[in-house]
Amino acid sequence: MRQTVESAQLGTPDVGAWWARASYPGEAPGRPAWVALVDRVLADLPETGERPEPDPTAAGDRVFAPVVRPFLAATRQLLAAGLEEVDLTGVDLAALWPGVEHWLTGRLTATASRTLVVRLHAAKRAGRLRGATGAERFTDFLGLLAGRAELAEVFDRHPVLARLLAEACLRTADAVVELLRRFAADRQALFTGLLAGGDPGDLVAVTPGSGDVHAGGRSVAVLAFSGGARLVYKPRPLGLQARWAELLDWFAGQLPELAPRAVRVLVREGYGWAEFIAALPCPDRSAVELFYRRQGALLALLYALDATDVHCENLIACAAEPVLVDVETLFHPAWAAATTNGPDPAMRALTRSVVRTALLPTLMLGEHGSLDVSAVGAGNDEPTPVALPRWEAAGTDAMRLARGRLPYAGGANRPVLDGVPVDATAHQQSLLSGFRVAYDLLVASRAELPGLLAGFAGEQVRLVMRPTQVYALLLAQATHPDHLVDGAARARAFAALAEQPAEAHQRPLARHEVRELLAGDVPLFTALVEGTDVRAAGGHRLRGLLVASGLEQAVAKVSELCAEDRREQEWLVSATLATKRPAVGHGGGGPVPDPPAPAVPDSRHLLALASGIGDDLVARSLQEGSRANWLGLELVDGKHWVVLPMGAGLAEGYTGTALFLAQLAHLTGTARYGELAARAVRGLPALVRVLAQNPELAREVGSGGYFGLGGIAYATARISRLLGDDELAECLPAAVAATAAAETGGDAGVGEGTAGALAAMQAVHAETGLPEAAELAARLAGELAERPLPAAAGFTWGRAGVHWALSRGERALADADAVEGTGWCSGLAGAVLAAGTAGDPGAHADRFVAAVAARPPRRDQSLCHGELGTLEALVVLAGQGHDGAARALRRAAARLIGAVEQHGVHCGTPDGVASPGLFTGTAGIGFGLLRLGFPERVPSVLLLQQAERT
Repeated sequence: MRQTVESAQLGTPDVGAWWARASYPGEAPGRPAWVALVDRVLADLPETGERPEPDPTAAGDRVFAPVVRPFLAATRQLLAAGLEEVDLTGVDLAALWPGVEHWLTGRLTATASRTLVVRLHAAKRAGRLRGATGAERFTDFLGLLAGRAELAEVFDRHPVLARLLAEACLRTADAVVELLRRFAADRQALFTGLLAGGDPGDLVAVTPGSGDVHAGGRSVAVLAFSGGARLVYKPRPLGLQARWAELLDWFAGQLPELAPRAVRVLVREGYGWAEFIAALPCPDRSAVELFYRRQGALLALLYALDATDVHCENLIACAAEPVLVDVETLFHPAWAAATTNGPDPAMRALTRSVVRTALLPTLMLGEHGSLDVSAVGAGNDEPTPVALPRWEAAGTDAMRLARGRLPYAGGANRPVLDGVPVDATAHQQSLLSGFRVAYDLLVASRAELPGLLAGFAGEQVRLVMRPTQVYALLLAQATHPDHLVDGAARARAFAALAEQPAEAHQRPLARHEVRELLAGDVPLFTALVEGTDVRAAGGHRLRGLLVASGLEQAVAKVSELCAEDRREQEWLVSATLATKRPAVGHGGGGPVPDPPAPAVPDSRHLLALASGIGDDLVARSLQEGSRANWLGLELVDGKHWVVLPMGAGLAEGYTGTALFLAQLAHLTGTARYGELAARAVRGLPALVRVLAQNPELAREVGSGGYFGLGGIAYATARISRLLGDDELAECLPAAVAATAAAETGGDAGVGEGTAGALAAMQAVHAETGLPEAAELAARLAGELAERPLPAAAGFTWGRAGVHWALSRGERALADADAVEGTGWCSGLAGAVLAAGTAGDPGAHADRFVAAVAARPPRRDQSLCHGELGTLEALVVLAGQGHDGAARALRRAAARLIGAVEQHGVHCGTPDGVASPGLFTGTAGIGFGLLRLGFPERVPSVLLLQQAERT
């Protein structure tokens, strides 16, 4: 016999007890405490319910508030019982309840709503709902659930739901009782300390839920008093916050104007109290400037202490003060993600940089755009970049779960002037100034800092082992009714944590994560500042999980602070702020603001400028072991720029940068350029072999000539020959095989598709004689000829590039009529050369040359859509004997050299921020200068040209 919930209410013995089905695998047998609360809730209900009064203000899953109301009543009873022996002097308990009730209602309805909607539609199909409208029928459904029989049947079918609701109530009651007991014990210390200045009046509100729920339903809560004062309760140790305040006191003694404000705290064993920081506007523009200078100083300190997770909710803009209200993730270990071809020095550098603080712009990307969640950049009520579950037609019998973009609440992290939040991008120099001054102070204080940091020993830090969003998603998915039929089904909802491939530091954590998620908590892991052991909630210790302690790593970082590192971090500040700008278009931007005097474009002069760029790439390279790489700005989806370690692609990856360096080494004989190029591509053979053996991975990379495996194969052939690198040359068959595997028959263009793969294979065969490349080229040519043409007209993504790859220049003539601008990727420069495969492009070339001669030089100097892409076409046309092109080339080259000498290089990135890539970055500008100076010796990378075999 299987006992039902209703039969249990009638006194049937616990034979096949209904609640036993809610047990999780491995739990000890016995009647758990939560069953008694469910029994109490059901016992207090009438056998059949009545319709509740409709609540017109209810939205989303809160329309089910009447269903969970009996659980709220039971929680209030538990709370009253738990407080019987607590001194509640100065506590208005009746006034406190609404805040607790509101928060708990949200938790309970979010847990129950999916199951209840399934029951709603079942009742509707069965004709059990009365009413003339959908809203009336929904209210009738709520009336059914107000009766014992109906709710008992829900719990009988979904016993885990009953468990989750009851456990949430028990834990909330325990947490609030614990809070009020602690408040009673600390009242006098709070009144004379954090609340100094007089009696704040009665405690009239407690609002839990200011942050994630950890360790048995506990969360940060805000307390409010009748006199208007507020206070923050944190159910975790606050010693780290106190030590941080001491460090800020030291900083204030050195740089009083720039010192960030500390949050005053009262530290107790295992918990603490903090002053409430209210957001306040800036009185004037000078206060905004001071805010950002202080924020720059704050960034320097957080960088030195290896902080992370400083997102928008952890920083409050209090007039000219950026106040960090949560420092639990100082001294945080850095884990670099594993890569196919071994450790990446650029990835390691990024994970230890100012970027990892999350104070700087941190973009979450999705199918609908991006969202910045950082302390410096997050806004308010911006839509999420991904579609999230949301209720439609809530409060009617048509209620259903749909997906859509939701507003992200953000925080009070940005300074406000005249009622308008001020964007950090408008105050970049102030932020950099504060960072620079604070960084220099840390350098000057390197002998003193280890002693200051040692004062943090013994304090607890939180370890962010996975993004909290991962846990939140799993918890939400686990409320599906299929996961609530028994305990084993709910445990399976979290099985992915143990089953999916994970980083080495995550693997030992899975069983602890599952245990806490089953309890409805966000998993919490901590460590001591000076320790390498990791503790999970409940005190479980994982010994030696950290390679080094947070204190050891921070002391080591402080010892390494130097001018070179400061410049690299300043570049990261500028680059991440640039990601907040709108994506740069492919039109080449505006003209040089202050046109320089032309310079004579002789080859030695051009080689010297290119060598200067090469020297900068050497200086900015990140090296470890036998590998080298760079950090750069990359346009990841055609819309959003992101700071990333360079990947393997030709256009924006390390193969393109290495190709420039190898070509520079070949022309100058300077060994350091060639050595760095060789180190940059050291992992390439292993990568292309993995891709050749894994077609699915290869297809994700794509076959394109600029952005895919075609371009990688082309660069491999060129670099191996320039450097005389036999090991690199030996992986060419694998690179060709990977290109073949990547070809899907989708994109036809040069940049990302078949036309580019075809041109690359032709170049690889011409350069190396590799028969596999010729065979693949022949196959691709046949397939491409039958493929529909792209809608765009230009070279990189459009029809002109396809016609060029197929040597159909006569068809490209029409495309030249359809493009605008003089740039390479989508303008006349590329289209004219595509048309030139038919012979003389004639009037189109004349039109292009006239257009270049008539316009001022562009500020953007990049190959992709800047000045050097335009000059590439002039170089080719001049080489073909076009006199007008030769004259225009001399003038344009002279102006370009003058601009580089007077203003420096200007990349095709937001704000022109220097980035090492080939198509939009400095490597491409350097390569373009080499083309201007040595057109006979430097093959065109834009045309995927090869060197002649000797």
